[in-house]
Amino acid sequence: MVAAIQVSGLTELKKNLNDLQFDFTELKDANFKIGKIVADRAATLAPRRTGALANSIKPKADKTKVVITAGGANVPYAGVIEYGWKKRNIRPQPYIMKAAGELRQQIIEQYKNNINAVIRKYNLD
Repeated sequence: MVAAIQVSGLTELKKNLNDLQFDFTELKDANFKIGKIVADRAATLAPRRTGALANSIKPKADKTKVVITAGGANVPYAGVIEYGWKKRNIRPQPYIMKAAGELRQQIIEQYKNNINAVIRKYNLD
């Protein structure tokens, strides 16, 4: 199961920074840090029996996005828990989307800080 937080403008920022020969490692690292915050919160919100679901929640980032993943071969029910399964009368228990919603303002502020740091570093202001 994959949940994504989409931030508008990162693709345009990437294009502009490409023109400056910017090292995108900084953006990947920033995206990963933000993803870790959301993944850590989602792990605390995930329903627990064995802890396998919570332990499967991980951030994955590149220079333009961060994705929070959950589940895998040993935790195939991650998506069912998050989104439910109406035919089986299983109600959704969102943990990733709830974490992203709770942390929305913090995510926005962190992106602002990261972008402003790049602007200052490269004297783009």
